[in-house]
Amino acid sequence: MRFLIIPDKFKGSMTSEEVYRSFRSGVEQVISEASFHFVKASDGGDGFLDAISMYKDCKRVAMKTLDPLGREISSYYLLDAKSKSAFIELANSSGMELLEPSERNASLTSTFGTGQQICDAIEKGAKKIYVGLGGSATNDGGIGIANALGFEFLGSNGNPMEPIGKNLSELQRIAKSDNSIEIKGIQFFAINDVKNPLFGKDGAAFVYAAQKGADAAMIMELDKGLRNLSDVYEGQFGSDFSEVPGSGAAGGTGFGLKAFFEAEFLSGVAFILELSGVKDVLDSEKFDYIVTGEGKIDEQTLQGKLIQGVMELANCYNIPVLAVCGKLDVPMDKLTSSGVKDVIEIRDPNKSLEYNMQNAKNLLEKKVSKYFKAFY
Repeated sequence: MRFLIIPDKFKGSMTSEEVYRSFRSGVEQVISEASFHFVKASDGGDGFLDAISMYKDCKRVAMKTLDPLGREISSYYLLDAKSKSAFIELANSSGMELLEPSERNASLTSTFGTGQQICDAIEKGAKKIYVGLGGSATNDGGIGIANALGFEFLGSNGNPMEPIGKNLSELQRIAKSDNSIEIKGIQFFAINDVKNPLFGKDGAAFVYAAQKGADAAMIMELDKGLRNLSDVYEGQFGSDFSEVPGSGAAGGTGFGLKAFFEAEFLSGVAFILELSGVKDVLDSEKFDYIVTGEGKIDEQTLQGKLIQGVMELANCYNIPVLAVCGKLDVPMDKLTSSGVKDVIEIRDPNKSLEYNMQNAKNLLEKKVSKYFKAFY
């Protein structure tokens, strides 16, 4: 029995490597001759740099940046001097995990810290900037990044505004400061698998802002602000990127990267899987299962996350998918219609969420062992 294992992390309980090791241990208790091939992957969100570093020889560049609320933190990005490429994970400076739950407020957060990393990479000679989107605490339309690189966002009084979500509604004009970073000849890439537009019922604010601390009134105001950002940009520069699939990613950062830096959108899953060489493995070896999974499989799983990308890969090679998860929160037929043969849900429904998260590795190993004992 041969397994190709491409899992996401179980946020808060297991890394993707730990998912792999627990799955493998569970199988080996039943099938002694099983073999495994592990691929570390990412959809561009948390863990993007970990996946990159597994497949590319990059230098880790440590630096001080500002977190989503403007406090100084230590962060890092990856620099490949040979190809003059920088790999930046938005979550490292602008991520939700950097804030306590009580601090999350999508009106007050900014992507400015991510912009600082981009500036540093350009100053160090990078000509290609790859930004992994996902896990953001922000809803600023990417103006924090743009501000860090020299764009100014002016209100009704003509003065520059702080680049945060709540100020988008007051935006009147966009300008460039005299000390802006030179970006001529720099290529930008937004790495992401979210397909949401910038605003509207499927946009950044309505779909994602609630998990970033926004209530119903704030969501309405943030959506209004994103509309205004798009209108002001179109009025000045003549282009409308608000409906481009992915412009709503990371609180509208996809839009900001496209509008201010002409970023090309790349599928995060496809990008990492290409780097990993997994297609070469699939072309040369036979597998009985492709295994994937994440902490919670829900509707968002089927809208561009890693699992969906793995399903599409498996379908190309006609290999059944076995998914593992902490909790299954979507009808099974939605998964089976996408090529999933079965799902192993590891949680103990009689225990608390805290218990299940703390014991996820053991639960996964036991449930996998039990699953295969039914067949072998």
